[in-house]
Parts: sequence; structure tokens; C-alpha cells
Amino acid sequence: MTEQMEKERMVRLRWACRRTLQVLDRPLGDFLRDCYHELSMGEQFAFERLLNSRDQEILDWLIGNREPQDTGICSIIVKIRNHNDKTSRGANHA
Repeated sequence: MTEQMEKERMVRLRWACRRTLQVLDRPLGDFLRDCYHELSMGEQFAFERLLNSRDQEILDWLIGNREPQDTGICSIIVKIRNHNDKTSRGANHA
């Protein structure tokens, strides 16, 4: 993938992290910024599949009300929760 294509992909993903339910903006956007590049290609695709889901589904998955059927998305949800927990604790101790 060329550098220009990668930049365009990241812009598209940043926009996809912007949600109607604003409570999702921070955990998704922070995860994209801080963790996305460290993911395997399969995990990156799972994150993109997650972003194609409805806001209420994503919220239910993140707060643990439901589990996604897609095992790749399940793995990404755990990573987003862990990242959000770490960054939330760090912000509270600052």
C-alpha cells in the first residue's frame, strides 16, 4: 500500500470512528490513534468490520451487555476496553 493510500485509509477510519452516539467517539478514536498500527492485518480488518456496525451494537459490546458473533470483533472489543481502561485511569491520576 502506498503512503498516499495509507493516509487516505486513516482519514476514512478517523471519520468512521465519529459516531452518532458521541460516547463512542473517544474510545474508538483513541484506539485508532494509539493502537491501530500495532494490530495485525486480520485485527485491522476486524476493527473495520466493527466500525461498520450500528452504534447501539458497539455500545452494547463495549459495556458488556452483549457479545458480537464475529470472533475477530470480540478480540478487538477486548483490546478497546483495555486501552480505554488504561487511558481513563491515566487521565484520572493526572
